[in-house]
Amino acid sequence: MAATETETRASETVQTRIFLAEDDEISQAIVQQILLGIDSVDLVIVSDGRAALEMCLGRQFDLLIFDRKMPLITGDKIIRHLRASRSLNSETPIILFSASTNAELREMGALCPADLVLSKPIKTDEFLASVRSLIGFRAKEGTTAHPPA
Repeated sequence: MAATETETRASETVQTRIFLAEDDEISQAIVQQILLGIDSVDLVIVSDGRAALEMCLGRQFDLLIFDRKMPLITGDKIIRHLRASRSLNSETPIILFSASTNAELREMGALCPADLVLSKPIKTDEFLASVRSLIGFRAKEGTTAHPPA
């Protein structure tokens, strides 16, 4: 029986846990579609800042993606809170989306402790390359971010 159990564990696919906090349903759908290019992604989506903060304080992710302007709590405020805390995601890579101007994005990048600030509309190649880089593997290689639990 031990051999069968070992074989089962070896064949299980480890999922990369990605969190998206985005209130716009079209942007949610775009991110979902783009992430289809990466094997074994477990994508969790919430639509407001309060739900985002609660989820990030209670569950560990491999990558966090926040929209800057969300209802209840803005994405940049959540990021500052997570980075200042000793939570499960205080060291997790973070992407912040913003529809702001280029000048505002540069200023935001200097003030917000996200790993990367990307502009909207979402550019598929730029976003996918950023995700690959931040989670540490290339799409469709079957490499996993975490060993099985």
